[in-house]
Amino acid sequence: MSISINFDYFEKIKTFLQRLTFDLNEATQETAKRLASRAEYLAKKRVKSPYQKPLMGTGKYFRSIQSGFAKGGGLFVGKVESNSPIAGIIEFGSPPHKIKARGNKFLFWPGAKHPVNEVNHPGTPPFRVLRNATEESVEEIEKVFRSVLKQKYNWIS
Repeated sequence: MSISINFDYFEKIKTFLQRLTFDLNEATQETAKRLASRAEYLAKKRVKSPYQKPLMGTGKYFRSIQSGFAKGGGLFVGKVESNSPIAGIIEFGSPPHKIKARGNKFLFWPGAKHPVNEVNHPGTPPFRVLRNATEESVEEIEKVFRSVLKQKYNWIS
């Protein structure tokens, strides 16, 4: 009795597995890109909202929010960032501090009894706009990955 094995089947399996690895890599990259883009959308939506703090509208901070994607060393990295000078304060808050008038000027605002030289600012709470948007986006990772597989490869229904 003898059993023969046709080794070209192993080559076919090897080729299939290589293609599968490539396709899953592409799907993972696309998922990271979509999640970063969604996080940017969520951050901008919050900043623009008249109902959620920090109530910034569509000004410089809003326009500075952007997403990006990088790959290297087998990693896929999506990022959401702002290059605005106030981004750190909006994200992490600020401690109590004094605000002093510059030069021979005074500080005044609607409702103040009179102009003053300085005020004690209570600090700014952290709004965590980018962090919350990123965390909310990442919660959708399975849904987005399935969507990519279905759209690109018709793998999962």
